Amino acid sequence: MNPHARHPRYGNEGRLMAVDVNAFALSWREKSVVLHYDGAIKPEFAGPGGREITLGGEKGSEIIQRLQAKIRPDMFPTPGAFDGKKNLYATRKFNFSSQVFTVPWEKNQIHSTGKTVEVTIVHVRTVDISILHRLLSGAEQGNPSAIGPGTNVASSLNMLQVFLQATPRMAEGNLHKGKSVYVQWHKHFQQSHFQKKIDDKMQPLRLLDGLFQSVRPTIGNLLVNIDLTVGVILPKMSLEELCGRSIGARDARELRNVSPRNFDKLRHLLRDVKITIEIPHQRAKTKARRIRGLIQDVGAQRFDKQGFSVTVAEHFKEAHEKVIPPKTLGVLVGQHEMFPISYCNVPEQLYKSKLQPEQVREVLSFVPQNPRERLNRIQAGWQNLEYRNSQFLAGAQIHINPEPLAVEGRVLPSPSICYGPQQRPDMVNLERKPGTWDVMRRTFWLPFPIPYVMFLNLTGLPSSSEMKEFRESLLHIMNDRAIPVGGASPIVDDNGADLIKSIPYHGQRLGAPKDLLLVAILQESAGELYANVKRAGDIVHGIASQCVKWSSKLIQTIRNKRGFDQYLNNLVLKINARCGGINHVPSSPAMQYLSKRATMIIGADVSHPSPGSKAPSFASLVSSHEQFCARYTGQISMQSSRQEIIQSLRQMMDNALNLFFSENNGLERIFFFRDGVSEGEFETVRIHELHEIKDMLDKKFYPNPRPKITFIVVGKRHHFRFFPRGRGDADQSGNCPSGFVVDRGIEHPVYSDFYLQSQPGLKGTSIPAHYTVIEDENLSGEGDKLQAIAYALCHTYQRSTRSVKIPAPVYYADLVCRRAKFHFSPQYSNQLEGLSDAASNEQPAMENDFQALHPDLRKKMHFM
Repeated sequence: MNPHARHPRYGNEGRLMAVDVNAFALSWREKSVVLHYDGAIKPEFAGPGGREITLGGEKGSEIIQRLQAKIRPDMFPTPGAFDGKKNLYATRKFNFSSQVFTVPWEKNQIHSTGKTVEVTIVHVRTVDISILHRLLSGAEQGNPSAIGPGTNVASSLNMLQVFLQATPRMAEGNLHKGKSVYVQWHKHFQQSHFQKKIDDKMQPLRLLDGLFQSVRPTIGNLLVNIDLTVGVILPKMSLEELCGRSIGARDARELRNVSPRNFDKLRHLLRDVKITIEIPHQRAKTKARRIRGLIQDVGAQRFDKQGFSVTVAEHFKEAHEKVIPPKTLGVLVGQHEMFPISYCNVPEQLYKSKLQPEQVREVLSFVPQNPRERLNRIQAGWQNLEYRNSQFLAGAQIHINPEPLAVEGRVLPSPSICYGPQQRPDMVNLERKPGTWDVMRRTFWLPFPIPYVMFLNLTGLPSSSEMKEFRESLLHIMNDRAIPVGGASPIVDDNGADLIKSIPYHGQRLGAPKDLLLVAILQESAGELYANVKRAGDIVHGIASQCVKWSSKLIQTIRNKRGFDQYLNNLVLKINARCGGINHVPSSPAMQYLSKRATMIIGADVSHPSPGSKAPSFASLVSSHEQFCARYTGQISMQSSRQEIIQSLRQMMDNALNLFFSENNGLERIFFFRDGVSEGEFETVRIHELHEIKDMLDKKFYPNPRPKITFIVVGKRHHFRFFPRGRGDADQSGNCPSGFVVDRGIEHPVYSDFYLQSQPGLKGTSIPAHYTVIEDENLSGEGDKLQAIAYALCHTYQRSTRSVKIPAPVYYADLVCRRAKFHFSPQYSNQLEGLSDAASNEQPAMENDFQALHPDLRKKMHFM
């Protein structure tokens, strides 16, 4: 029986198109069995203050590997592969069923002296890989419990994942994180001028090629998904050299009087970086310690030494006969230990902190810009994954096909784009150029009247002729797009010291109405001032604000006129949508279906702080409130750090419904697009969020039936990529055209899902969005209609004249999360990224400081 036949989850609309996928078929001998052991590691010593030691996956794997290879090789005829947590898999029985071992903590220590760990290994079960046949046949569709934690299926899949990763992880010099391994390969590429140029821009970081690999069960196949990834590396060097390279210091003396800006730069760079300590005439401490803080003048810091208060400088002079010069930078490790940077070394490691925007650009330029080249590089990297030499894969009689999987997808019909006037719509046909259109010489679908525009110069420079020309040209383009403007101020100079007071002051002096648009002209690097403008507009005064970065590039554009009209039109797209208008609406059978009956579209997201930070997470929800599904209201709430489930979902849904009812009679359908959820959290989201929504709706609509709901998770962080097989099928960038959808060949064996590449290609390989249907009460799993709705909503993004890679409401939810810091006073907004354990007790104060959006903006897309 064909598992794809006649199932409503599959679509049929669109032109057929064949592609290669960066996925490779995995097969095994029917009689293949693997032994599953439980490996528990318990340190036999306590941490500082009696604290229990927590082992990371890397250390756990190192201990198990050392036990098998060096401590007791006689007990392990064939080494097992460890997942870093507790699961140990072997292709031959060990010489015991249950055994306790004592292993030294330090890897260069052979005998059991000093710190040790207790390793208990117990045989749990025999893993029969053939248990996966039922899953792959499609028999478990709609049954998430079949792949839940603790099941034989989950154990088999985890075993395969561990076996894939085991050999490259054990190779000397490789770095790894999660399912990715970073290796030195393509030497000719690494040594090129291009590579050197990137390294210079990334100082002190460098980039390393990586390969991601993951076992993916699908209907009909077990696949290995392999993709290129990039590792951002801190090379091995002294901490002093690292700091010097980062800020361009020529010698150690320049590091003693660093500016506040450079100190902040170093503090961000060094957050959570691992170091080793090496003090002269003492045995080097090989254990890596994480930096918890940067100290401006470490020698002056005091601590208690045998009941006496001494400085770090005094201690080093007495204990080590070393002089610590004044203003020497230092680091805090552990709870209270402080060391000058000159006694610290940085081992090679993956860099985990957030990159600067210019560094992100370098990372993107590091990967192949041509899709077919990307696939070729993936296949060339096979030798680094060691599949053919893996004793684990060979022992389990597992084979991986070196040829990429070929699947057939479809190119969906493009919607048309409608501009105004609404009485005689200007229709733009996208069939010849899917995903792109032009706003020039067109008027907006719903131009929103703006009573007054206030131009505020916050650059600290006097108003110039270019600023005046910018003002005149912007008002001219607003008129061209049919936006009625009641009045406009001249360029008003302001120092930006207190915008909360100066904005109403200037408005009153100019006789401007309260409902105005603020156009704020800022210097190129004015992050704090930008936040102050948004805080004053969004939170305090309830006015729309548009910031303009007054850069040398913009000034040159104004002078030579090249690209100036395009720049202004892009600005006006944001202004009209932010003030309450609609720039364009897509027209298609899918959009007609949505507008025919009262329908609400929702996008929701949760954003988390950077690694190592204890700052809170933020949940956002945007919801449509008119028939074209083009205007949305946005909400944000603060919640526990790294909590993925939306804690204020009931209240946010109630607010969205109340706003919808203020403009509509009744509600029949809800389409809920949830962003940022990993596959392992699908059931958690279904149990908590979907059930919460249903319960809330049941109570709100009682005794009448509640609206039907379709709940879809939209994923962006997966690693499937599509590569057109026929030259005539690719767009100009070498990617699949906008509207390409795949729902067969790589589909999930339990959930109904599909992959949609809705955006036209630019640079590099386009990333398709992954749509997983958690529940569908509206369409009963009708694949064609759901795919068409998702594709149409990718054309409703009001800031662009291109279709985007995820539905607009999902994009908007992300934009709302990004504005979290505007809801805090400057005292707390600056702490959001770097909140540590020590400062996390300030969260109650932060909750009190969090301010809601001004009521006047609740119906407007302030987040544009």
